[in-house]
Amino acid sequence: MLFAPVSAPLALLFFSSCPPQQPRAQVLDAATGQPVPYASVGVQLKPLGTVADAAGYFAPQALAGAQPADTVVVSCVGYAPRKLLASTLTEGQPVRLLPQTNTLSAVTVRPGAWQRRRVGHEGSFSFTQYNFHLNGDADPARKLGREVGTILALRPGSELEDVHFFVGNNSFRGVRLRLNVRALDADDQPAASLLTQDIHYQLPDGAKGWQHLDLRPYHVQTGQHEHVAVTLEWLDGTPDPSRDWQVLLMPAPLNPLHRMVYRDKSADQWRSLRASLSLYVTAVSPRG
Repeated sequence: MLFAPVSAPLALLFFSSCPPQQPRAQVLDAATGQPVPYASVGVQLKPLGTVADAAGYFAPQALAGAQPADTVVVSCVGYAPRKLLASTLTEGQPVRLLPQTNTLSAVTVRPGAWQRRRVGHEGSFSFTQYNFHLNGDADPARKLGREVGTILALRPGSELEDVHFFVGNNSFRGVRLRLNVRALDADDQPAASLLTQDIHYQLPDGAKGWQHLDLRPYHVQTGQHEHVAVTLEWLDGTPDPSRDWQVLLMPAPLNPLHRMVYRDKSADQWRSLRASLSLYVTAVSPRG
């Protein structure tokens, strides 16, 4: 194929027609003024939203489908969620989150008084899989804020020592996931986070098989809750350009006794499926 040379005036026309840089907003700590990395930004009860980057910046254009009167929820572990109108984000003004302090009591494991056990699904074979990547995800940013997890039954007063989850196939690079442990609301849906620190997991490029995250440094306590949701939220990641199709799979065999939960964005409605997501925790609990 032959190409005609481009004249200088035409080259200038191309340059002048480049779209202007899109405005960005930033999430800041209201007390210190420092950025809040990887804060979640979502339209309440709608599959619209995004995640801030490591410097707290996000693109309000990701909420373009929202109505001006829609409520946008900006949240991050360790901060009180901030609710504001979608129309205010188009101005590019910073969003300030107030730090939220959760007081935890120390848990001392004494021989005989406490029991260590695994809770969740330890299997990795399944004909059904959860895929973080959907057919409509032409833009990698489309996955930002997508969240999946499982409901676990725990004894009151438990502390989680670690979490394991299985990746069946992975064609992404630089995947960063946020682990969350949530209480359930009156409708038995995941709600407020029980964590005091933001917990991330950097998935090795192309990693498959069981992944392990040590939770002991974070002192993850579940209080008096008998059921919690343990979830993974997509924060970052890009597709492998050498692959023709993209996946990040987690086995989820159908099971009428277990419940998997998922949502497309951080403030979207939760959906449930009777399935056993390949995820389990090691919990230290008082002997009953």
